[in-house]
Amino acid sequence: MYFFIWIVLVAISVLIGLAAFVWAIGTGQFTDQGRARYLALSEDVHLLPAVNPSKWPKEAYVLAFIGVVGLIVLLAPLVLTIWRMKGAG
Repeated sequence: MYFFIWIVLVAISVLIGLAAFVWAIGTGQFTDQGRARYLALSEDVHLLPAVNPSKWPKEAYVLAFIGVVGLIVLLAPLVLTIWRMKGAG
C-alpha cells in the first residue's frame, strides 16, 4: 500500500510535467532559442502598467491557492503522525 501511493504521486507529477511541456510547445515557448539565450543579459525591461494596484491579479489567487494546498500537503503527515501516536498510547 505504501509504495502504491508513491507510484500514484510520481505518475501524477509526470503527467502534470508532460502536460506543461506539451502546452509550452503548443504556445510556441521554444520557437526563438537564439534570442532566449541573451534575454538575461538584456537591459531592455518592459514593465506593464498596473491597472488597479489595489486588486490582486488572477495569477496571485492561483499562486495563493497552490501555496495553501502545498502547506496542507506538508502538514498532513505531521498531523496524521500525531493523531496515530495518540491512538497508540
